[in-house]
This record gives sequence, structure tokens and C-alpha cells, in this order.
Amino acid sequence: MDYRVSMEEPHRHLFEVEAALERPGPAAVLALPVWTPGSYLVREFARHLEGLRAEDGEGRPLAVERIDKQRFLVRAGGAARAVVRYRVYANDLSVRTCHLDGTHGYWNGAALFLHAEGREAEPCRVEVRAPEGWRVATALEGGPFAFRAPDYHALVDAPVEVGTHRSARFTALGKEHEIAIWGAGPLDLDRFAADVRRIVEHLGGLMGGLPYQRYLFLVHLSDRRRGGLEHAASTSLQVARNGFHPREAYVETLSLVAHELFHAWNVKRLRPRALLPYDYAREQYTRLLWWFEGVTSYYDHLALSRAGLIDGPALLKHLGEELTALARTPGARKMSPEEASFLAWVKHYRPDENSLNSAVSYYLAGECVAFALDLLLRSRGSSLDALLLRLYQRHAADGLPEDGVEREAAEILGERVAREFFDAHVRGAAPLTEELDPAPLGLALRRRAGEGPEDKGGTPGRPGERERPAAGWLGADLGPNSKLLVTAVREGSPAERAGLYAGDELVAEGGFRLDKALLQDRLRERGPHGELRLHVFRRDELLELPVRLGPPPEDALWLEPREGAGAAEREAFQRWCGADFPSRGA
Repeated sequence: MDYRVSMEEPHRHLFEVEAALERPGPAAVLALPVWTPGSYLVREFARHLEGLRAEDGEGRPLAVERIDKQRFLVRAGGAARAVVRYRVYANDLSVRTCHLDGTHGYWNGAALFLHAEGREAEPCRVEVRAPEGWRVATALEGGPFAFRAPDYHALVDAPVEVGTHRSARFTALGKEHEIAIWGAGPLDLDRFAADVRRIVEHLGGLMGGLPYQRYLFLVHLSDRRRGGLEHAASTSLQVARNGFHPREAYVETLSLVAHELFHAWNVKRLRPRALLPYDYAREQYTRLLWWFEGVTSYYDHLALSRAGLIDGPALLKHLGEELTALARTPGARKMSPEEASFLAWVKHYRPDENSLNSAVSYYLAGECVAFALDLLLRSRGSSLDALLLRLYQRHAADGLPEDGVEREAAEILGERVAREFFDAHVRGAAPLTEELDPAPLGLALRRRAGEGPEDKGGTPGRPGERERPAAGWLGADLGPNSKLLVTAVREGSPAERAGLYAGDELVAEGGFRLDKALLQDRLRERGPHGELRLHVFRRDELLELPVRLGPPPEDALWLEPREGAGAAEREAFQRWCGADFPSRGA
């Protein structure tokens, strides 16, 4: 198909699309995807499509009948050409959809382009008609305003940015790379490009070369957003305007870059066989998202360490925070990483107040499993790097079968060891944080009680904190703003036993107004066996709830150098992350 995308009135947020199909036959079915690869949720893109009409190559109208929510039957009557015109409302600033306003236009092709059913393998061409002064950034071949794709799959796998974006270009491992940035923010573009280049060079070296000819990083700077969507030769990144300062925020931005770039190998070339070919009309199920997203999450900070962008203690702090998050997720003891992967379509992107107790993210669980599997492989003289390369070399061409990771791991570890690990931590929901042993890297896993709602673990805690009397434990998660709004109540907690609900707003204790600092003071004052008299608003009704507190669980985890770690373990640490072995207390 040939497409033309216009944006004559950007302030109306409407892309105008013309799609021309050669040799449509007596009738053709045109369909818009309901989901986009890399984001496993039926998003119903057709809800934004409007005003569809069709004509033949001579301008005569053709009858159009809507078949279902996303498909149209065009009665072409044997015409040599069918031309369809429609509009797409684009006011969703996300990496999965489309956005158009007076400053730029952006689209993810799955949300914009109809395709002719059964003809997805045919070449596509796109002409972009942009406002004066705007230019185009995309991984599609061609330019400056006319592009081509070998098939529909490649077309929707190449998002497009149109506007007056800033750009930086660099060469890494002989391939051209571009960063295109829309939005205002305190960004040192030269420094950012230099750091991204280091990430590219490390990951390309790890995987034996870059699998593309040219790569594009599309970066949108906006409010407090963070996220990305991977593509074969590009990625779309949503970054907060303050995502470059302070240092901790910048590291998170670089980890997002590393994560999405790593997907160029792990999910865009090495893909789940169960998803091939892509069926854009319905869900496709795989139990391997823990590998494709979790392992990628594990490598995003590991790559920063190996590229010299963070040091060893920073990497250990991150892993400790992830292990803490897993330990604090009751659902992780009920749902396996495989089940979390399989149910992505109804669970991961649709969390509710009970998700914490009933489910686990395949990103989080997969990252922790990847660390545990890497430790196990390294204890046997191999590594997750080696396993990843074996999988890539053997299955990139035809897709990774559902049992492919375990089978390749069994060739290294032996069938019994591999089966026991996968039974416990991939198919099963055994408590990984209680069994993890990082001793092969000269490390020890420690745990302590949390020090308040802002404590994410990852460190030994504040100096002297463990000498203070223990605070009481409530077991309610609170929202990020100044309101004390309960977002989740943990299973088996004092809050659950007292009848505190998600959605309740805590306003006072013992007749006195509360804020987060005062609540923490009350928990310390009353201790593990004390009681709170909470006043809460529930559906605008003021209630009083007595809550008998409990002892805080030791669910804040951190990794630290093991006392007496020898030279072999220190060398193993350096081979693992590329950083020097940290001193105790670092």
C-alpha cells in the first residue's frame, strides 16, 4: 500500500491519512491493529479512527461496510486501485500511540496505518506532508519526506517524529546513530550522545556486532513520565524533563536507553516463536516475557556498569532495591514469572489495588530470576552472557520456543539442576529472595526492617537507625503526593486486619492532623505493639479506625562485599560487572 500522512491543522490533533491499494479485487478487508508489538495490551486503536471513505482510482465512490470494531470491507468491484481516506485523532503522548499538536507530530504505525488483510508481506511507501519548517526523523529508508518499508510489519515497526526536534548524530561500531529530541528540558545533548554511544559500543561488543544499519533514538521530554517501546532499528523514549539532573535521575534515563537498545537483540531479533507471525487482531500468548523483559531489565544497569557509567556500589544498590521490591510483593509468592508473562494481557497493564497481593510484574520477577540464573551459571563456569548468545545464535532465525531457555540452560547446567531451578523460580513461585546466594561474586545478601515509606532498600540504612527502637508496622502503601491516600493494603498486615481499605484517605490520628512525617513519628512512638486511632475519609464519610500495629518485616534487602572475599571472588565480580570490587561500607 501507498500511504500519505498530512497534518494541515495540527491544533485539531487530527492526522489525515490516505491509503492506496493496488489491485484490490472485488473486495478488500482493511484492518487497524488492536495492539502493538512490545506492549501486550489490547488498546483498541480504532476508537480514534474517523471519517473513513473510499473511491477508485478515477475518483468514483466505493461502498464501505464496517465488519467489526477495527475492520472495513471495501467493495472495489474489480477496480485497478482503491483509495481510502480517514482521520486519526492523536492526542495521547505515549510511545504506543499518536500525538499531534502545534509543536510536533508523532506516530506509532500500528495506531495509524490500516493494512489489507492477507497482503501484509507487500512493500509499503509513505509520503509525509508536514507543516513548513518541520522535518522527519524515522528509521524507515528514504527521505526527506518519502519513505519505504519492505512490508507492513516493518512499516509499523518504525515510529515517526515530525517537527523541529533537536538532533545529535554519532558513529558507533561503524554504524550511524541519531538522537532526535522533542520537548524542552535541561539537557546537555553532547554529553548525552557521548554516553549513549558508550552504551551502544558495549552492547554491540557483548552481542558480537550491531544488527542494524542505522539506529534512531526518539526522545520525548515531558512531565513526570518514563517509558519506552522497542523497535528493530529505533526506539521511542518518554523521559521526564528533569530526567537528566540530579545524577540518580540521569542514571535512570541512561538505563532506559540501555533497556530499549538491548531489545534490538532480545525480542526484536530473538523473538518468542509463539508470537510469529504477529497477529494484530487479537492477543498472542507466550510464557517467555520474563526472559524478554526481565533479562533486558537485568542488563540495563549491568550495561551501565560495564560501560563505566556507574560504579559497582551503584549497581549493587539498584539490584538491592529490585530484590526489596520483589520481597515486598506478596503476589510474587502466588504467581510465577511464567504465569505473569502469560497473563500480561489482563494483568500487567491493568493493575488495581489488589495487584500487589495477587500478582507480580514479569519485569521485576524476571530481572531477579536473571540475576539468580547468572549466579548459578557463573558458579558452574559459564554466565548469562553465554546463555544469551547461544539462544541468539540458535533461535534468532526461527523464534525462541517456549522451552528454549530451559533447554539451553540444561546443556550448561545439566538437566536436573536446570529443571530444579525452573520448577522453583520460573514455573513456580518459590521465595527467590530467601534462597539467593551471591557468594560466587564475593557478595552477601543482607536484610533489615524498613525505615519508612520512602525506604526502597538497597543500602544498610541510615547510620544508627538499627540502634533505635523499632517502629510499628501499618502495612498500607500510600500515594506519592501530599495526601495520605491508601493505594494498597498488604495481605496479612495490621491495616488489613483493622479494615483499612485502598482508597481511604488518612487525615488524622488521635484527633490530630497527619502528614507523612507525622505518621512515621506516630509509628515510632507507638512501636510494634502499639495502637493508632486513625481518622479516615472513605467515600467522603469520616470514619475512625483503631489499628493495632505489628513488628516491621525485615524486607529491606541489600548486597554488600562479603567479609573474607578472596582474590578469585573479587576477580569474578570484576568479570561480571566490569567494575572494581567495592570496599566494605562503600
